[in-house]
Amino acid sequence: MGTNVFEALLVYLYKKRWLLIANFTVVAVAASVFVFVIMDKEYSASVTFLPPSGDGMSAMSLLNLSMPSLPLGGASADQIEVVFHSNHTKRRIIDEFDFVEYFKLEESVNKFGLAAKMLRKYVTLKVSEKGGLGMTRTVSYNVTCFHRSPDTAKLMADFVFAIVDSSVREISVDKAQRNRQFIERQIGVQNEKMDSIQIVFREFQNTHKAYNVPEQAKLSMKAYADLKATSLMNELRLSSLSSEFRGTTHEITELRRNQRVLDAKLKEYEAGDNPNIIPSLDLSSKLAPEYAKMVRDIEVQNQLILFLTKEYEQARLQEVRDVSPLIVVDPPFVPEYKARPKRLNILVVIVTAGNLFFLGILTYIFAFNTAKQRGKFDAFLESAKKKG
Repeated sequence: MGTNVFEALLVYLYKKRWLLIANFTVVAVAASVFVFVIMDKEYSASVTFLPPSGDGMSAMSLLNLSMPSLPLGGASADQIEVVFHSNHTKRRIIDEFDFVEYFKLEESVNKFGLAAKMLRKYVTLKVSEKGGLGMTRTVSYNVTCFHRSPDTAKLMADFVFAIVDSSVREISVDKAQRNRQFIERQIGVQNEKMDSIQIVFREFQNTHKAYNVPEQAKLSMKAYADLKATSLMNELRLSSLSSEFRGTTHEITELRRNQRVLDAKLKEYEAGDNPNIIPSLDLSSKLAPEYAKMVRDIEVQNQLILFLTKEYEQARLQEVRDVSPLIVVDPPFVPEYKARPKRLNILVVIVTAGNLFFLGILTYIFAFNTAKQRGKFDAFLESAKKKG
């Protein structure tokens, strides 16, 4: 039954073939007139540029290790997208090229909102990224602008890039200014800390006469060694004289007195607590760690202040920098050929849709007539049964 109906439909459509051909011709001509005559052509102009470099030079090196510099001014790659998609940028483009009139929104209540939504198709941003090992970085940006006028499309590309460029420079200057103020405050704080460390260090030196503990310890060791050698020589002479003379002589008495003095002096050099230019060995060992800690703190503080000072100079240079961090790779030019619409594709879609619609109408008519004729045939059979 289904096959018979399908065959009947094909026969019906074949009978209407001239009507189908006429419809195809009319639709094709109408679509061609619409696509090639009525539909507006739009041209595109684009500008390609590189984002700000993310490679920061270190301000200094400490202990032969590369130290990362503090973040100076400069917009990040993500911030460029924020600037591009901001309402401020959209409003400036809409006002500059009168897109409210271009989109015929003069009578609309929400002119800017609707124009901003429609503007997405006329001003686009494409981000080219490259990644590997789980890391992605932005390689370049491409701003493309569409308009019915090729000259206007080029002007739009220049204008949009100028907005992004000026905004990025403002962000850079603002970041550098805030960074400079932060470093300036930190330099003041670190200088105050350095002053307090130096005061404590001077008090320590004056109290313990520990002006240079390592050097003073060397002098103590040398003095102790010389005194120890003298003591040994004195003991040898005393031993030699004692073996020659059984009694006590003036020279033996003098050597014994000298030995007592030398022993007392050796004990003083070993464990004396009184501060002196040449401290005792015990006092040197006690003062050495504290002295080394204070010297280390002062050296670290000096390096930190030097680091901040160099960063401060970089921040000042960045603050007055009036050079664009964006590098144009491919500037815009006046387009010679239209970019859209793709007229052949639109033509194919319109012709196909028009003929399918007409084919559907014919199919509906065939189905309606078939159902109507079947109803008449069923009524005839019913009346024949009643007569019989």
